[in-house]
Amino acid sequence: MRILKFGGTSMSDAKTWQQVIDIIKRYESPFVVVSATARTTRELIKAARTALVDVEEAHRIASDIKRRHKEIITVFFDEHQSEESVLDNCNKWIDQRTEELETQLEAISSEQEITEQKKDAIASIGEQLSSYLFAQCASATGIATQWIDAADIIRTDSDFGQANPDENYIANQAPSLKKLIIKGNIPVMGGYYGMDKNGQTTTLGFEGSDYSASLIGAALDAEAIEIWTDVSGIYTCDPRFVPDAQPIPQLSFQEATELAYFGAKVLHPATTKPASKKQIPIWVKNIFDPDEPGTCISSESTKNGPVKAITYKQNCTIVTVTSSQTVMGYEFLAGVFDILRWHHLAVDVVTTTEASVSIGIENGDNLDNAIEQLNSYGSVEILNNQGIISLVGCSNENSLVTDILSKVKNVPQNLISYSKFKGNLNIVVDEDQVLPVVKDIHQKLFS
Repeated sequence: MRILKFGGTSMSDAKTWQQVIDIIKRYESPFVVVSATARTTRELIKAARTALVDVEEAHRIASDIKRRHKEIITVFFDEHQSEESVLDNCNKWIDQRTEELETQLEAISSEQEITEQKKDAIASIGEQLSSYLFAQCASATGIATQWIDAADIIRTDSDFGQANPDENYIANQAPSLKKLIIKGNIPVMGGYYGMDKNGQTTTLGFEGSDYSASLIGAALDAEAIEIWTDVSGIYTCDPRFVPDAQPIPQLSFQEATELAYFGAKVLHPATTKPASKKQIPIWVKNIFDPDEPGTCISSESTKNGPVKAITYKQNCTIVTVTSSQTVMGYEFLAGVFDILRWHHLAVDVVTTTEASVSIGIENGDNLDNAIEQLNSYGSVEILNNQGIISLVGCSNENSLVTDILSKVKNVPQNLISYSKFKGNLNIVVDEDQVLPVVKDIHQKLFS
């Protein structure tokens, strides 16, 4: 059995839904996980934020989401014969989910606050829509699909916005899911969201549907997990900006995790964790070219040059905190990182001394509040408009780091970190220099 996860691009319209169905038909007993339709999650969050200042505009965004989903099912059912009651059920589902959204928007407008709990309830609506509707549409083509509500399977804690899954609870749901599959049904579940023990909707972090697929794969002891997207695997760099980027045939779990964490958009950073525990390979494949081999992620690590891949993040900041008093280094650092943890801010690059720490961090909603608290530990210096370039899978050649840094010697390097053990080199430069530097390094390493 294989877990097939289809992303937002795969779910964008009736045409791509048919392509997804054609891929599913290639498999004997798959379990399908789908993302929200393209752009929907961003639009849902936009509607929530807009409700604070203009609730009528927020309702307009909600109406547009409703219209787009009704358009998808109308076009799909125009091309596939089905009982009228199926289309009616789909329309009712869209109406119900939209009503829930509008109720949440009114509450935000009235209370003038968006809690993380409300944000999760709103953001999950995209997957609730796409998974149910897709299951109905696939069934109309003769596939025996069964919609599964992720809230019944993915139990999490109450850390809204990036909830932690209860893997034991999920594993306990495996027998009922296996019975469903044995009977010849194909489960279709929305990714990204779950539910805490209090019955509140949670999410696994932005674009967390990959993580959902891996959690299900581990629970079901799947043969493989396949992430279907719009590119033929993971590339040596983002092919949208580096045209000569090349697909990578094989990555280790650690390398794939590092690439995702440092900015590659193909996978959610936590995706590899459940799969690696069970040694389940993850394949990244292209919905528009399904016969391409794609990238295999497994416990194996192979060499394909001095560096596996380059990725980058823009919209970053360097925060330097210098202690105002003599303290033990571990107390100072523990205090700084406790503040970052409290505000859910992940550190990308760090260099330290006993009484000073410089941190490269992606900008987030809570960064300003964190900086305000950091002032209690000493002086805080901010360097805005930064970008982080990360080279993953560096070989252990002693000259490699020196050679790479020499290629960017004419560009100011504001922060550098290197781990020989992990094979990662991170370079922080001014944001407007990121793409030119990435292209230059990539050309010299891979061309």
